[in-house]
This record gives sequence, structure tokens and C-alpha cells, in this order.
Amino acid sequence: MNTVRPDICVSIGNVDFQVISTLLPTFSLAEIRMDLLTLSKDELRQIMAMHKNLIATYRPKSNEFELMLNMLNEAIAWGSAWVDIDIETPTEIIREIVAKADTANCKVIISYHSYNATPSTSILNSIVKKSKAYNAALTKIACMANSPNDCARMLSLYDNHSNILAFCMGQVGMITRIAAPFLGAPFTYAGLQGKQTAPGQLDYFNLNNLLNTIKPL
Repeated sequence: MNTVRPDICVSIGNVDFQVISTLLPTFSLAEIRMDLLTLSKDELRQIMAMHKNLIATYRPKSNEFELMLNMLNEAIAWGSAWVDIDIETPTEIIREIVAKADTANCKVIISYHSYNATPSTSILNSIVKKSKAYNAALTKIACMANSPNDCARMLSLYDNHSNILAFCMGQVGMITRIAAPFLGAPFTYAGLQGKQTAPGQLDYFNLNNLLNTIKPL
């Protein structure tokens, strides 16, 4: 397949080192889901050295904030272009990671996820405001869509905010993943075929074809 478009970030999890090594050079941008990979630190270091445009992500369980801190700090040291920090992380840990990222010219994504529903517009706006207080380069908001109205509410954020990536999860929300790059998002997420990392995530091959049909590069 041809190189994936620069407005697609391929989220990589639940695969082995060999698969990543083979596929990574074909992607313009990729997210390394360290929490979904059973790799050694040396293998993770090698992956970060393979590509100059990677997002290092560790989505913590409730008791894993220190582990997340250590993993993201390592990723920054290994040369990751971006780190993604969940907004529910304790403030002092967010600030520590942001400070380390700043010294390494590593961009920060502050992300919010709701796997059950899409909040009201006022709550979504407050999430953006809270994220920007950390001087994040990008605010990511991903929420489960239970109706088309949820999708409309999420996409309306692009009317009032810049430097955001907002979309809905689930089957109903799939359309928002396709629309996001055309409304102002710098990129949208896709998964490896059969190894998607979130509900409603299209695989990179089909999303690439869809976006090329709508707006060829």
C-alpha cells in the first residue's frame, strides 16, 4: 500500500515487535500504545528510533499513574515527537511530564475519554479549557456516541476551538472520525486491520481510501 496520508495517525497496539518494525516505515504518523504492547524497554526504544513522528501513549489504569509517568518520560528521552497524557492524571504528574517534554521539544496532547456517553457542550468546552491550561499543543476528546446528536455536539467544538482533535467512538460515531480532518483536526486515528485500539476505529487501509475519495492529496 502507498504511504498513509499525513492526516491519519495509525494507533498501534496488541501486536509484536516484528509487525511494528515492518509496518512503521509505511506510516506518516503513528501512536504507540505502550499500555497495549508486551515489549521490552529496549524494543520500545528501538521503535522510537525507527520513526520521527510518533505519539507515545500509556493509558493508565486507576493505580498506574507512576508507571505512566515513567513510561512517558522514557519515551521523551527516546525521541518521541509527541506524548499523550490523560486529563484525569493527577495535576502534579501532568506538569512533570509537560516540563520534561518542553525541554525535549516534544509536543503534548492532553486527552479526555468517555466510553459511555458524550457530555453536554458546556462540559466539553470546560475540558478544552482545562487542557489548554497545561499549554498542551493539542486537546484530544473522544467520547462514545449513542445518537447522531452526540456526533453533532462533538463536531460543533471545531466552531469555537483551535488545536483540538474531537471525535466520537462507537459505530454511531464513526462518521466523526472521517469528518474530523476536514473540520480542523490535524489528523484522525485509524487502527491496524483486526487490531483496532478503540470502538468504532476504522482500519488504516479503509480510512486512507475514504479520505482519498473525499479529498485527494
